[in-house]
Amino acid sequence: MKVWKKLSSVLQAALITFALRMQYVPVLNRADYKSRIHYLYAQVTNLLGEYSFIGLLIFLAILYFVCHVRQREDVRLYKKGILPYFFSFCLLIGQSCAQEGGISLCFGSVFRVAAFLLSFAGYAMLFQYFIALFLGLYKKAAISKWGTGRGRSFLGQKCFRNVFLLLIILWAPVIILSYPGNLCYDFLGQIEQGLGITGYSTHHPLLHTLIATGIIKFGRLLTGSSDFGLFLYCLLQAVVLAAALAATVDRLAKRGVSCVLKMAAVCVYVLAPMYSNIASTAVKDVPFMAAFLWYILLLEDLLAGGVENRKPMYWVRLTAVQVLVGLLRNNGIYVVVLTGVVLAVIYRKKILLLCTAVLPLVICLGGNGLLAFACGAEAGSPGEMFSIPFQQTARYLQLYGDELTEEEQKVIAEVLTDPELVAERYDPNISDPVKALYLQDCGTDKLAAYFKVWFTGFFKHPSVYLEAFFIHVYGWFDPGVTNAIRYEAQSDLFRQGGLISGADKLLLFVYRFAEYIPFLAVLENVGVYTWLLFLLGGKVRREKCKKGILLAPMFISLLICMAAPCFYLHPRYAFPIMFTIPFLYGIMGEEAARGINHGSFSQDLQSACTAAGSGESTEA
Repeated sequence: MKVWKKLSSVLQAALITFALRMQYVPVLNRADYKSRIHYLYAQVTNLLGEYSFIGLLIFLAILYFVCHVRQREDVRLYKKGILPYFFSFCLLIGQSCAQEGGISLCFGSVFRVAAFLLSFAGYAMLFQYFIALFLGLYKKAAISKWGTGRGRSFLGQKCFRNVFLLLIILWAPVIILSYPGNLCYDFLGQIEQGLGITGYSTHHPLLHTLIATGIIKFGRLLTGSSDFGLFLYCLLQAVVLAAALAATVDRLAKRGVSCVLKMAAVCVYVLAPMYSNIASTAVKDVPFMAAFLWYILLLEDLLAGGVENRKPMYWVRLTAVQVLVGLLRNNGIYVVVLTGVVLAVIYRKKILLLCTAVLPLVICLGGNGLLAFACGAEAGSPGEMFSIPFQQTARYLQLYGDELTEEEQKVIAEVLTDPELVAERYDPNISDPVKALYLQDCGTDKLAAYFKVWFTGFFKHPSVYLEAFFIHVYGWFDPGVTNAIRYEAQSDLFRQGGLISGADKLLLFVYRFAEYIPFLAVLENVGVYTWLLFLLGGKVRREKCKKGILLAPMFISLLICMAAPCFYLHPRYAFPIMFTIPFLYGIMGEEAARGINHGSFSQDLQSACTAAGSGESTEA
């Protein structure tokens, strides 16, 4: 048995080393080799890679890691689950899509399939260890009594005030240097609508358009310049976001969460570049995220205190915040309504269905309708919902367009104009060029005919549809993708360059440089937060955490991200997940800490380790 364990450790170390060092290489041409043996030898050596001393050192380090870590109690108690394999798949598919624009590097030939399978096994083994270690560490942090005197005081009774002031003080230099404010292209489009340069449209949330424009007009009234109004808007949005983030830490403090988890949340808020970056950028996502965080806090209060005997004022506050979430971002209402349905189904309470789904939906639709009527706004394009099928059609037209009949091409043309133009416009990284061809007046009958042709294409060449899908969404799941951004839109409406000449370029350099610092890059990487969400979901499922319902808005938001135009350089679509993960880990840790008294440490540690997606049940 001991011999087998040693051999097993060596095999695991070899597979993990292979996975870490594996690189996709071009397909070898059989005609370039004298014989089949020479060709086979070249393929095998190409698969294994060249010998290197660095590779040997990596193997020895991994072997030591495996032999040492597998003896730990938390790792030995860990049972294999699906998440290590899911993470391994996401990483490898992501590499292929990033390098080749498809999945052919994984499945393009027999040897590539072999390389994929070996790497898949190696990464899965590595992630099994990492997940177990991470969940074990998280469990210890949740029950830890550690905390310095100053730390406990800072995160004590005046926690909200202290965290709020800390964030404002740290963000202030960036906001001031960005004067009058860093700009996002979407925000510029909204301001042009509000100032009458272009007509109103429901493509962007009208409520935010009117609020932002109103503040800019107020600043122009006071100073005669729109610059002060833009700066005032950036300052106010930073204040509401800082208040929402501080409220999450304050809630953790009130729930008795360990000082370690509270400090971890504050460190993420302070160190992750995305917070100061987005707080100093005029964009609709900042007030939306403030409303979203308050929405999560109200849901947590509901789950902690129960549904019964709630005062009417609570339901008023909850409904108001839900409506704000729906009005400040067009897809926010989907999160609210679907989460409300989940709550109503689980609790089997009609009042929940009314207050968390039906009422917010009615008020939000009515409010948007009134604003659109008052502003004479044009309706947004329904094509915004069809990013994935439109991208699949465009890729199909590029590869197999000649197989379509004249009737099928005509059906596509009645929805997306000329099929040849659709194929020409196809960009794997973003669906906007294809969606711009959507004919809004095509009608439901033509749209239904289009989807009939779409289904026909899927059954003929499913691999095309799968590739287009993976290319469109892999960035949300692959931590190997760099997708941070510092928006730097240009406009004649406001002064450029920042407070002093060149300040904007300096900030651009700082935020772009942060992407190359591993620790800071991890703190704003979308794929990392998605993996953290799945890990927390596995823990919630295994331990049946009462507050696990708080993850419903996160998974719904992830589905919305997948339907978004792109992930490349647009991590703000995933902010509902990224901005709430620190709070969710803290609040779920509070439940774990309360449950530790009902069993031994090893039993609870086993429960934490098996939360990595195992399909098996572990009783504490």
